[in-house]
Amino acid sequence: MKVICVLETEEEKDENFFEILYDERLAEGALWIPKSIFREVGGLNFRLRAKRQYELLLRLAERYPLKIIQDETALKERAISGCPEGADCEENQEFLEEYILLKESEETSRWEEIRTDGYIISRYRDKLLAYQRLNEVVESFLLTAEEYGLKEKAAMFLEKMLRLEKEYYDIDDAVRPVLMYKGVDVCYNILNIFAEQFGAALERMGAQVEYFDPENEDLQLMAERAARRYRAVIGWQSYMFSITVGKQKMYLHDTICAPAFNFIFDHPIWGKSILTKSPQTVSVLTHDPYYVDFCRKYYKKHAYLLPPAGDLPRTEESRKKYTLRTFQYDISFVGTYEDYREDLIRMHQMDRETRFLANRFLLALRKNPGQTADETFRQTLHERRGVCTDEEYLEAFFQCRRMIFCAMHYHRVKVIETLLKAGYKVDVFGDSWSKCVLKKYPNLICHPSQNVEECRKVWRQSKISLNIMSWHRGGFTERMANIMLCKTVLVTDDTTYLKGRFEHGRDLLIFHIDDMEQLPVMLKEYLNSPEKCRTIAENGFEKTRKYHTWDKRAEVFLREILEEEICSRK
Repeated sequence: MKVICVLETEEEKDENFFEILYDERLAEGALWIPKSIFREVGGLNFRLRAKRQYELLLRLAERYPLKIIQDETALKERAISGCPEGADCEENQEFLEEYILLKESEETSRWEEIRTDGYIISRYRDKLLAYQRLNEVVESFLLTAEEYGLKEKAAMFLEKMLRLEKEYYDIDDAVRPVLMYKGVDVCYNILNIFAEQFGAALERMGAQVEYFDPENEDLQLMAERAARRYRAVIGWQSYMFSITVGKQKMYLHDTICAPAFNFIFDHPIWGKSILTKSPQTVSVLTHDPYYVDFCRKYYKKHAYLLPPAGDLPRTEESRKKYTLRTFQYDISFVGTYEDYREDLIRMHQMDRETRFLANRFLLALRKNPGQTADETFRQTLHERRGVCTDEEYLEAFFQCRRMIFCAMHYHRVKVIETLLKAGYKVDVFGDSWSKCVLKKYPNLICHPSQNVEECRKVWRQSKISLNIMSWHRGGFTERMANIMLCKTVLVTDDTTYLKGRFEHGRDLLIFHIDDMEQLPVMLKEYLNSPEKCRTIAENGFEKTRKYHTWDKRAEVFLREILEEEICSRK
């Protein structure tokens, strides 16, 4: 086991660099690396399939004077000896919070090792030239390749690397920063909270993250970044990708060298403007597979499924077992209330044809709550107008889009009212509930809006917490993840995302909008059985911790989605 330490003096910096360059064995085995410098240099380069730790050490040594501590005595002197994963002594815990453990064990081919060496020669060409070592390193590289019958292939690859052709940047961009556009301040600032949580998760994966806030920063500063290269650019329902510059009105993003992604959390029909008025190279990330299909078909965009996720609670209270907690609420719901009747008023202000279509659409949504909104609207439009082009469908759908929210809020009220009529006390959180039509029920207890940490406290103090989807028939939300991460029983209406990922009665409880009368019956069974609730809460926590945290989303994004996007653009 080795620990990488940063020296205070830079006198031996270049000497350390060349020591690592000429002795790859220094990068072998388990390495403990300070998390701060690991992130600063961009973490492991997963576009290299061999010698990743070796290449990482060179990047670290290029920037910092390093010392590799290997003997047990030296480790003990620094009070960091014996720090296996899971160590819980206070001294070692502090070490684990500051260091990351790397251990490269994958078998690789000889060609992949040669490929990594070729990239390294190109990356450090100027340094090798300055120390008059380039020729000897290249000769050694070619001799090694010749031993394995790969000299011609290696020479061609090295030429591309030294000329800084696309193949070089395909590798090198993987350790550049991720640029994150913050979102507009809507819905309790949730988009910016997502951006910060996802950004922190990317940093824990070793990525550098730079933020740009278009609401509070000068756009000219963004234009100055145009010549830079990035690992990726990520927006959160962002209009930044629609900004144009110059007399030719070219998109600003077309001047930035990086794959671009825009997270979309509402139905994509709401994002029609930003998705049609942006470069075709901007891909969509969304939380519902039906929305993935919609973006691919109607916006001709690359689209990927990447739902929002939860953050593991870190307080002592959050780690308490279900049976040892003090519950203040039997059933809680954290979410907004909107009077669906206001949308009916807006509908009556539409022109006659659109009003008729919107009304039929709303009736169909209420009648078929299990269908996706776009499927329901397509059927409605076909009945009214017959065969339509995709452009006509998209425009008509956009005109009637508010009916989705209208139906969602209608059903949200009906779910809560079903519980109230059954005699359950329901605690709802959000300022908007103070004007709710359900206030006539004395068992509806209204509370003010909560910030993120306050929401977690509510969930931890709830035996059961409700989730009612915003018509995302295949979606998954951060509310669902965080409820389960608070070791609370999640009760949610059905979504196809859950199939094969969570099990009703084991990890969570599922009800159906078209059979709401079964909901009170189901809750009675579980509220009267603390042991069943405990089992579900613990199972839901474990499954969510393993597969549905922001850290897991960051891993999927960097290792799968980003790589698939780059391959698809070649």
